[in-house]
Amino acid sequence: MTRLNGICCRIWLLMMGLTSANRLQAEEGNPVDGLSQNAVQSAFQLLRRDYIRREDLTFEELNRAALQGLLERLDFGADLVSVDEVEEKVKSGVHAEFLAPGVAYLRPESFGEGEGEMFAAALKDVVGKSATRLIVDLRAGGVGLFEEAALMLQCFVPEGEVMFKLRQLGEGEAELFVSRGAPLWEGEVVILMDRATGNAAETLAAALHEHGRVLLIGEKTQGSTVRYTELPLDEKMNLRYASAEMLLPSDGSIFKKGLVPNFELKMHRGEVERIIEKSRGKSMKPFVMDQVRPRYNEAALVHGGNPELDDYVQKSSGKKLPSDEPPLRDEVLQRALDLLTVETIVASAKIKWNEAEERTDTTSVKTDNEAQPDQRDKP
Repeated sequence: MTRLNGICCRIWLLMMGLTSANRLQAEEGNPVDGLSQNAVQSAFQLLRRDYIRREDLTFEELNRAALQGLLERLDFGADLVSVDEVEEKVKSGVHAEFLAPGVAYLRPESFGEGEGEMFAAALKDVVGKSATRLIVDLRAGGVGLFEEAALMLQCFVPEGEVMFKLRQLGEGEAELFVSRGAPLWEGEVVILMDRATGNAAETLAAALHEHGRVLLIGEKTQGSTVRYTELPLDEKMNLRYASAEMLLPSDGSIFKKGLVPNFELKMHRGEVERIIEKSRGKSMKPFVMDQVRPRYNEAALVHGGNPELDDYVQKSSGKKLPSDEPPLRDEVLQRALDLLTVETIVASAKIKWNEAEERTDTTSVKTDNEAQPDQRDKP
């Protein structure tokens, strides 16, 4: 009974914390949020008295409806989880590779235990291999550990600086996460994100964005920067709810606000998940680089070959060709890579406009001088 009372108290505190969220929804036109408390109570009383099947509206049913509505309004802030439900957890790891000369790509898989150290090791490795541009992909999704996010942030934030805070419900002071090491990367970072970006991953993006060190590409995040607590309600169900909120060094919060990308690009979530799954242990290049199918051309004519012959044979026998179905393409990563490639080309191009203008002027004068003798020789 004591445990259940404690859970009820926490639910009540969560309900009390909905005031600002309810006001926001009221401004967006939800009719229920425009009602006063007296009007809400009157609605319950009228329904229990005059509804055609008022016998169905027992106090038990009303309580269930209230909890259901509350969970819907809290969205990802709270949920009921089956005790027997076994969540498939992705094994901790960091996907690291070069997608182009100097352009490194890192993707934390789950923000699970030990992944912070893996990320630091992978970043140190690509830096040692002369990486000049960095893409960090935070679209793998899932609920992660804030401690692992802090270890990753230490790779970018100077030692001694506050990276973020966690404020626990009912506690006065927030837990500080301070960088305890020299940064491995001091340049800018391109972050890929979407609505499935998890709580710890979103914290990493928000903290780097606070430091003005990132370019955000993808889809607006949902603002799930909270730590969850899970407690049993009965033998079958647990209540999982947000019990601590991440705060930025400026005490700002993005809970249920999210991060807005600098360049908005949307992909179907199913395609993103398929690409991530297929690239694990392999490479992301097949999902970024377009591979042109060999075609009959002048070179093939000279060598007496036909690279399209095999395709003709398969097609005539009723078999499908790989080119019949459009390949999976990570358009968000493609655009990020294009952006960095163009930036590198432009930065390396040293055009001396003044010298070019002087050469043009000199050529023009010389031509005029050469033209004058011809005019004098004419009668």
